[in-house]
Amino acid sequence: MKRLLIYILITACLFFVIDRLLGLGLKQLYRMSNATDEYKISYSNETTEAPILFFGSSRCLHHYVPSIFKDSLGKECFNTADWGIKNIYYHYGLLGNILTRYTPQTIVFEIHPCDWLETPFSGTERATSLAPYCGKSDECDDMLRLSGKLWAYRLSMVYRYTGSLPNMLLGKYGAMDRSLKGWKPMDGVMDTTGVKAEEYPFPMSKERTELLEKFITKCKEHNIRLILAVSPMYICSEKNVFSYPRQLAAKHHLTFFDYYRDSAFVGHSNLFYDYGHLNRLGAERYSQTICKELKAILSD
Repeated sequence: MKRLLIYILITACLFFVIDRLLGLGLKQLYRMSNATDEYKISYSNETTEAPILFFGSSRCLHHYVPSIFKDSLGKECFNTADWGIKNIYYHYGLLGNILTRYTPQTIVFEIHPCDWLETPFSGTERATSLAPYCGKSDECDDMLRLSGKLWAYRLSMVYRYTGSLPNMLLGKYGAMDRSLKGWKPMDGVMDTTGVKAEEYPFPMSKERTELLEKFITKCKEHNIRLILAVSPMYICSEKNVFSYPRQLAAKHHLTFFDYYRDSAFVGHSNLFYDYGHLNRLGAERYSQTICKELKAILSD
């Protein structure tokens, strides 16, 4: 029995040492990766100190051009957004991690229905993209706990990087141009055949709305100017899809940039890559448009 216990102890120690050594190697590969997810997440969590940050999912990733804002506002900007239907579980954890390093002056949050509705394919699992930063902040760990993976990530450093292995091994898959400061342009013009408005027939999520409130509170506590935004869609629902964020902005006295139905973009296929994402030209025009509003607000 004594030998068995010693054997188990030695095995556990070896597991711990090997896991940590491999984990440190994967951590370096993760930081070096130029794949979209790994670069965006590592740079957002570890490096950027830009006074103006853009938060959101793929629509933010493709729509906000930091260079346009920098040229007009004279301040560094970084687009922290990532694709994969990232939602408030991810955004709240990311905000917590960023605040352990520095405090941005302004956050423009491109809000999406997955941030307050029980949308499919976008639940607590979206927080697991922050696995490499387990332990960095209470907010991040809270989101990983909700995903059900916190203790597994604490136990194994290697496990934190398993979801990123394909991207890290394939190298340039989804490569980012780092000079674009987090923006990923979409080149091409959409095919309008059979395009329909995206509908959201899903119930409100109490958990997600509470996290949105916490996100807003966290920004207020750190004197961060938070702006909620909705960029254009090629075709819009007849329903009042964004009534909740509009009410949320009014409740907390936040600026709300609502361009969902903007006639300068809606129906103009030459400005869209697909029905929900602006192409390069559309993103540049949209960024120029809201940059004027943002400049007026920041100079107030």
